[in-house]
Amino acid sequence: MRRALVALLVLAGAFLLVGCGVEDDTQRFAREMVESTVAGDPSYDAGDVHCTRNPRPWFVERQASVVVCAVRRADGGCDWFRVELGSPVSPVTTRIRLQSKDAGCMVSV
Repeated sequence: MRRALVALLVLAGAFLLVGCGVEDDTQRFAREMVESTVAGDPSYDAGDVHCTRNPRPWFVERQASVVVCAVRRADGGCDWFRVELGSPVSPVTTRIRLQSKDAGCMVSV
């Protein structure tokens, strides 16, 4: 019985690691958009951008309409950018704006 419980815990941990480490398409799109937005600004580290992912209530992924990205500032700390996603038919309507200055560097991903 104990061996089965340990195997189940190991399997659950592996599942959690694989599921949490992969960037989904929406998250990658938002990250790339924010990186290109701050690329010319020396006050940001465009290579250190982290964004929230699509919501997954009850393990069923839903398409996000807003993604929040934390961007590392050159002087320390992070600013949060809000990415309002356009429709899949017309992603050109995507808007990016500064949401919060020095808001912290951890976003729930």
